[in-house]
Amino acid sequence: MTIQRQVIVVGGGRVGRHVAAQLRDEQNAVTVIELDGEKCTQIAPNVSHVIEGDATDPEILAEAAPEEAGVVAALTNDTGVNLSVCEMAAERNPDARTIIRVARDGEREYGHRSFVDDVVYPAAAGAEVAVDRITKI
Repeated sequence: MTIQRQVIVVGGGRVGRHVAAQLRDEQNAVTVIELDGEKCTQIAPNVSHVIEGDATDPEILAEAAPEEAGVVAALTNDTGVNLSVCEMAAERNPDARTIIRVARDGEREYGHRSFVDDVVYPAAAGAEVAVDRITKI
């Protein structure tokens, strides 16, 4: 098995869990950072490494080795946390792509920050899929 890339996913909720599983299925080495110990236990069998803790804590983020990651995806449901994680990750590894999940309308402008490469807005993505399915009828 050849590893495609090292990916750090911050947040083990619905979005983070599905992203981590799909990345793993595509032969990526996935590290998940999650606050909730129960979620960590559920995620552990499906990823390379799980770290229980607050990813905005520099020591916790350092444990995930962002300097070795190709991508850091901050996918919690807290836009402020995600911004902080992306900024810290970009400082540690300017070559890593950073992806931020935003929670509300009007937050997509955070994508213009120098330390954010891509923005994910689940509500808009879901709407696009729904429209696509509706218009195929």
